[in-house]
Amino acid sequence: MNLPEIPFLAGLGPAAAEAVRERFAAVAVAGGRPVFEEGEEGDALYTLVSGAVGISTRDPADGRARRIARLIPPETFGEMALLSAEPRSATATALRDTHLLRLTRDAFEDVVERHPGTLLYFARQLAARLRAASDRRPIEHSPRSFAVLAVTEGLDAAAFGQTLAHAFDETLAGTTGCLDAWPEGADETWFHDYETRHARTIFAAHRITDCPWCQLCLRHADHILLLAEPGQPPRPGAQDCVARVRSDWIRIDLAVRQDARAALPRPLHPAVAALPATLRLQVRDGHPDDLRRLARLASGTARGLVLGGGGARGFAHIGVLRALHEAGLAVDFVGGTSMGAVIAASVAMGLGPDPIRAQIAATFGGRNPLNDYTLPYHALTRGAKVDAGLRHRFGSARIEDLWLPFFCVSSNLTTGTAMVHRSGDLAGALRASIAIPGLLPPVLSEAGVLVDGGMMNNLPADVMAGLGRGPVLAVDVGSDLAFQAMPRRSWRGHVARRLLGSPDAMPAIAPLLLRAATVSSDAQTLMAVSRASVVLKPPLAGIDLRAWSSFEITAELGYQHARDAIATGRLRGWA
Repeated sequence: MNLPEIPFLAGLGPAAAEAVRERFAAVAVAGGRPVFEEGEEGDALYTLVSGAVGISTRDPADGRARRIARLIPPETFGEMALLSAEPRSATATALRDTHLLRLTRDAFEDVVERHPGTLLYFARQLAARLRAASDRRPIEHSPRSFAVLAVTEGLDAAAFGQTLAHAFDETLAGTTGCLDAWPEGADETWFHDYETRHARTIFAAHRITDCPWCQLCLRHADHILLLAEPGQPPRPGAQDCVARVRSDWIRIDLAVRQDARAALPRPLHPAVAALPATLRLQVRDGHPDDLRRLARLASGTARGLVLGGGGARGFAHIGVLRALHEAGLAVDFVGGTSMGAVIAASVAMGLGPDPIRAQIAATFGGRNPLNDYTLPYHALTRGAKVDAGLRHRFGSARIEDLWLPFFCVSSNLTTGTAMVHRSGDLAGALRASIAIPGLLPPVLSEAGVLVDGGMMNNLPADVMAGLGRGPVLAVDVGSDLAFQAMPRRSWRGHVARRLLGSPDAMPAIAPLLLRAATVSSDAQTLMAVSRASVVLKPPLAGIDLRAWSSFEITAELGYQHARDAIATGRLRGWA
């Protein structure tokens, strides 16, 4: 048997390594089947040749499976079984049709008898693995095999697969293979060789019924793309077919065909929208950029952009967008908090930097949106100006029906947790994300009482990184120093403060509330730095959080900072 290179054996002496390799036995496990289960007696080590394996444990409290790791070739697992007959501490599941090399304990003991040093080597390797496991790093998902399945009528999965293969090759290194039928005489060895020769493989399924080719497509997939036509009901059997997929391990996205000139994406049929998909990816006819974005999002190489909150300092985001656009750095998915969420939503609607700049200038430039004061029963302002402005800009758009995947964050005072909005009314979600406690009335929803997301997560780079779709660029406009300069006060202001016994340097209630709601905590800033690939922090210490009239100055600061970062290579990890 022609065995592949096994990195696990790299540090072993040549004679001992060869002795181990000679005792490996080939094993094939169908997708969805366990390699071994938690609690079973351990009796062998496994090395991945092709496919993927998920490692999980059962939570004793509720019995739910907790994912630990996703393994790909040429990783090795189950090493403890060679040194101990203790029960398995986790379950290993073949996530797709998988080929393995198996080394039993008896075979290992035979090697140790001839090469005693092997025992110490394996003990050290196991100790290193246990130390690495204690780091609890996020599970990485780098799919190489994709299944394309049309879940509504009128779509050609084979044609889409070929077009997607071309988009992959334009975007990523290597060539993409595409299969839409079972090649004559092909067996598992043939498919393994085919996938090995290509950087990626697309399997296009024509039907949803239990035909052998359809089942092979799904069994070989690391990532499944469901093709859908807006408004059309699901094909018979589509829901049952998708329900059989291990969606806890195999990622599923909805790719939705849209008209070339559509202003906004048309919504899906409710039954199709209810399918267990992670992202809804819009693809317009005749728009190759949409396909390239889909290719990056599906392969985990997309560019994510997170915009933080910070009141009028959020105008700096507009300058950052301009710099990215000039550098040809397309954004693939967006998210944000408070003012950052408002600007990110405009990006998700497909607007370029200039239209966004014009809209923000018209809405906020020189105008204070927080001056419709009222009796402070719920808040200092009625919020009517903000409500009208959001509804005018975003209308009845829904988060799931935007051109780019989008989320925003609010703070749920009922549960005491951050709430991530991934679907529903866009204007309503944005209103919750900017509901500064004490300044704007909170938003009442079925989930609870919602206020500004900056209280819980002002720079949600961790939320975006958790999607596992690619590097994240986070723009922090909230944590810079504030209240450094004393604002100019009228003679009436000086008199009023003297009568109240308040120092001139004491900030007023409105800027205090705004700062309290949008300042990033040290812990959250560290989280952003640790989960984001790049963090930009424009120098905004001299900009007041309510400097609505400083629109041009603040946007220019963001532009210059981002342009310098691009020129000096600071965005290399993202770009």
